[in-house]
Amino acid sequence: MSSDIHNKLIEEIRRAWEELDADILEPYLSDDLHYYSWWAMVDVHSKASYLAYIVDRFQTYKDNGTHPLVKLGINKNDGEYAVALQLGDDVPTLIRIKEENGKIKEMWMQPAD
Repeated sequence: MSSDIHNKLIEEIRRAWEELDADILEPYLSDDLHYYSWWAMVDVHSKASYLAYIVDRFQTYKDNGTHPLVKLGINKNDGEYAVALQLGDDVPTLIRIKEENGKIKEMWMQPAD
């Protein structure tokens, strides 16, 4: 079951993706964040590396005039809140996290199903 802290962090991720603004995420990320994506074959091991990656990704969306559909979701396997994303006809994706001491320690993108 999700904690209030977990849910707050998920809401901030949703907001960052909705606004395509990495600055929203920065205060919530652990310095030793581990992020990986099943789609982009991205595996980063620091807050700074993730921020560089996501700033570039958000800028690409802005430059292309595209924007993913962003909403809160629930992972059907464990009932935890997640961020649900879909861009055009792409496969629906969930962003999931593990938190530690009120910060996002681990974040990953995976298929929604």
